[in-house]
Amino acid sequence: MTTTTTDYIRQLVLADEVPARTRGTVTRGVGVGETAVPTLPASPLPAGLQAAVDAGTLLSFVDGIGTQERDDVLHAVQLAHRGASGRFDRGTQVAEWYGLYTEILEQVGWTSERLAFAEYRQDEGDLRLDKAALKVIAAVATQNQLSLLTEALDVLQEMADGDRAIEVFNFHTSSSTGGNFQIGAVQRSEGGTLAMALGAFHYTSDDRRRRVLFTGWGVRHLRFWTAAQKMTLNTALYAPHRELIRQKLGVQVQSFLAGLDLG
Repeated sequence: MTTTTTDYIRQLVLADEVPARTRGTVTRGVGVGETAVPTLPASPLPAGLQAAVDAGTLLSFVDGIGTQERDDVLHAVQLAHRGASGRFDRGTQVAEWYGLYTEILEQVGWTSERLAFAEYRQDEGDLRLDKAALKVIAAVATQNQLSLLTEALDVLQEMADGDRAIEVFNFHTSSSTGGNFQIGAVQRSEGGTLAMALGAFHYTSDDRRRRVLFTGWGVRHLRFWTAAQKMTLNTALYAPHRELIRQKLGVQVQSFLAGLDLG
């Protein structure tokens, strides 16, 4: 029997873990056979926001992206993250995690390819994951996308421990032996579609650090794998499932989101 997109979304089991410092009233994600939980208002983030942490992803939005379009991107990415984490450990089952992550994005309307990871090598000096990630995504990002991502990373780096965005990001990107994270930037293409430059990354390390992106790592202490691709969202495929996705994410959607003020 062919599984429809509606059935596929309903059958996903979503991870519900959130960092303790960001918890409010937590409602578990919806699994197979469960009743959909109430949803948040249409947009939990302010209009005009240019960057946000969405679970383990840092996303930025070039001028011209509407609030509904931004929320569609955030919700699709969060569905992919929580769906993948609901089935696989994001720190130890990385290949399986990313396989399901991209599958979910494809199911809800994103064009995507299997991420082809390559180990990142740096011959001299300490490795900074934020700098390395920007070099990798530069191969698929426009100048506007790259500029906004650089600014967003700078803002995230300057946040104090305990600030909501850095707490959410740290929680969803690191574990005792490594972790994974994504950075992406969205803009409208010449044809009018939403285009995203997405960088996907995972690493293993011999110690756990809270600010993994902004710490200098020696080559003996960390191994780092990277991938990047361009993606587009077919809004005609996404739109019929918009409300179902919001219901699926439930009230907890906001626990995984934190806006960044780029000034």
